[in-house]
Amino acid sequence: MSGGAYQLPKRSGRVRIAGQLLAILTLAAAPVLAEDGIRKEPVHFEPGTSQASIVAHIKGDETVDYTLRAKAGQTMKAHLKATNPQAYFNVLPPGSETAVFVGSTSGDSFAGKLEADGEYTIRVYLMRAAARRNESTKYTLDVAITGGALAAASAVPAAAAAPAATAPAKPVDEKLELQGITFLVTSPNAASGNTVRIVPAGLEIDNAPIEQPVDGIVTGVEVGDINADLSPEVYVYVRSADEAARGSLIAYSANKKKSLSGIYLGELSDAPGAAKGYAGHDDFAVVEGVLARRFPIQGADGKPTGKTRQLQYELKPGEAGWVLKVDRVTEF
Repeated sequence: MSGGAYQLPKRSGRVRIAGQLLAILTLAAAPVLAEDGIRKEPVHFEPGTSQASIVAHIKGDETVDYTLRAKAGQTMKAHLKATNPQAYFNVLPPGSETAVFVGSTSGDSFAGKLEADGEYTIRVYLMRAAARRNESTKYTLDVAITGGALAAASAVPAAAAAPAATAPAKPVDEKLELQGITFLVTSPNAASGNTVRIVPAGLEIDNAPIEQPVDGIVTGVEVGDINADLSPEVYVYVRSADEAARGSLIAYSANKKKSLSGIYLGELSDAPGAAKGYAGHDDFAVVEGVLARRFPIQGADGKPTGKTRQLQYELKPGEAGWVLKVDRVTEF
């Protein structure tokens, strides 16, 4: 992910998070397979306790939603320990696909006070690159609810109690290939002074590495050929490391498989109405001939509206490289 403020669906073609972007990023009962293919399992606490430890595994595109009911004012704690470093979890509030915690940017532990009554979801998944390689992972998910009627419950392990904001992002080391061209993308994902390094292979003229500073942390990497010219592009998705979590993009195109040239992402203000209510937490994905970008919309009062805006970009030649131009704006 494949994972964002929410994890997006997936598609074939050696890309990270794709499929139909309009869709997005629980234990004793029998699993239920939802219409979107995500397996759902309810979390059950043993009598007299308010914590559970789930041992399971997933492979490839498998995603599991662990669900549990809680009340406003209670505190949820969750910690994921996985054998594959590309395994993450998101936390989704009742009735929403907009995650309040995204593991790929915030780490393996979550601890937060809940703002509403209802059913919360802990979504466990593999990042898109790992899913495409059909990798698997064994994991242990520790979950606890404290406060209110459950105040006397035992605490989860100390590692799970650490605030999510203090957990460092995992380094990026992704090797992607499409149409005979390989891209090795690495980043230390440092909280400050972060960099991204792209090393191409298979280009006819210039395979020199490209390294550049990045304002934020890398949340995902994809390859694609959205302009269908039989020469691939590499897309590196970035979010600012602050609470705003504003999205940005580093991207390059393999010009006729000879050398790399930069791809420029236009400003939101370039498309009428696209920037209204923008408050960060972007997700990007290569989807059937376009680059899709979506984010939750904020109202004039600064509160979430519950709606999501999606922009679809087409790749066009520019004066000194390539330009991603908005082709369509939708809300749902």
